[in-house]
Amino acid sequence: MPASRDISDFIERAKANGISDESLVGILSARGWPEKEVYRALADHYEQSIGIEVPDRRGAGTPAKDAFFYLLIFSALATWTIAFASLAFTLIDRWLADTLFSSGYAAAYDVSSASWSLASIIVAFPVYLLLSRAVVRDVRAHPEKLNSPVRKWLTYLALVIAACVFIGDLITALTYFLQGEITTRFLAKAFVVLVLSGGVFFYYFGGLKDADSAARRKFARDMWMAAASAVCVAVILAFGFGFTGAPKTLRTQRADSRRVQDLYELSQQISNRWNVRGHQLPGHLDELLDVPLADPVTRGTYGYRPGDGSKYQLCAWFAMPSRNDDGSAQAKQWSHPAGYYCYSFDAAEPPGTPSFAYSPFGF
Repeated sequence: MPASRDISDFIERAKANGISDESLVGILSARGWPEKEVYRALADHYEQSIGIEVPDRRGAGTPAKDAFFYLLIFSALATWTIAFASLAFTLIDRWLADTLFSSGYAAAYDVSSASWSLASIIVAFPVYLLLSRAVVRDVRAHPEKLNSPVRKWLTYLALVIAACVFIGDLITALTYFLQGEITTRFLAKAFVVLVLSGGVFFYYFGGLKDADSAARRKFARDMWMAAASAVCVAVILAFGFGFTGAPKTLRTQRADSRRVQDLYELSQQISNRWNVRGHQLPGHLDELLDVPLADPVTRGTYGYRPGDGSKYQLCAWFAMPSRNDDGSAQAKQWSHPAGYYCYSFDAAEPPGTPSFAYSPFGF
């Protein structure tokens, strides 16, 4: 796009009178002309003077392309760092247990939350590393991109979002501390927040400040930060999988939890029938309506043993012994060993609700 005729005429006269390019840029910028337009007019002047077009540098990319990559990088960064903090908080809550801040469904919820965090880290962290590596290689080829306005704006925007997230996490941890949570739990969570936020700010904010420094030193710092992040992620993944167990184990635990839930629904129906139909137990489970009668995996029928008066038993095969991490009364009532096990009930007394029945993830 050719420069404005007014600025072009001025530059022609000024150059004819020996005024330097630096002086022209300063004079026109002081009068409100954008530097980019001034340099475009100077380029037009020299093209006309020497008869050759100013060559365009190929492969430097466009602001739209740079914005695309930086937005993906910061999205991946936000995903894996938030998941990292969430998983670390879950592990801290389990390692430094505080019964005053645990609920009946805490164990099932924690496993589901940890599984989500693990999946987020496994997907987002490699994407973040690969995109960051591509951007670093691009900057090596085009060092002028270190001062790109797109890079600076999006980096500052990401730092604002990161600051908001980490301030929110710290406020949450402090809230529980002020409500009486044990000090070691608060200090551990605060340490996790400070390490994550400190790492993000050290790397990105420091990168903005060092944009004009030696490129070799900057790229060496990139490698060190990538290695440190990878080590931290590997450690948290190892602890996370140690807490949740293998996917096959989780599926087995889910199946056992489903069996307990089915038995709970059967016991509710039997208690309702006892109260509505003259204090009589059903002769067999087929008399009940809209209740699960068969194992969700083996499809075998649940066991039912009527006893004296209002007493009866419900039985099922369990693949693993139950986890009683929270130690609640509900968990103890519905605990079971591996193998065939029968629960004893009294139709005259409502059964206690299994602790995992409140979990929004279905454990």
